[in-house]
Amino acid sequence: MGLFGDKKKDNTEFNAFLGVGTEYWGKLDFVGTVRVDGHFEGEIITDGDLILGRKAVVTGSVTVGKLTSCGRIMGDVVVKERAVLEKTSVIDGTLNTPVLVVEKGAIIEGGITMTKAGAEATNSKVVVGDFGGEAVKPSESAEVAKTGSDNTTI
Repeated sequence: MGLFGDKKKDNTEFNAFLGVGTEYWGKLDFVGTVRVDGHFEGEIITDGDLILGRKAVVTGSVTVGKLTSCGRIMGDVVVKERAVLEKTSVIDGTLNTPVLVVEKGAIIEGGITMTKAGAEATNSKVVVGDFGGEAVKPSESAEVAKTGSDNTTI
């Protein structure tokens, strides 16, 4: 293989990168994967992947295919496939995703909605857990999913 040989295809290639110290205002609409380590204020819309580094601060609405966050988001977030919140991640707003992975230490200050892709909101389940805080009861009409610790089936 020579100097200009074929590259192996993988999912680590970025279409754009906003580094530490950069500030951007407006609308970001992209295809593929974008990594943000700076400050962004506005609207992010894509079916692709958004990666937020530890120094990233996003203020505004975010609608993405996949999210991997080590940074801070202040606003409403809709993830179509999977959201991964690393231990330094903070979301101050609502999060709507069918799959959520949360590492110990991540903070979500707001509401979480988890539904299957394309499912009606009426088919969603409310997950109740005791994390040592004040108890919050789901509404009468919400179907409650059991956590498995009560020896009952879901």
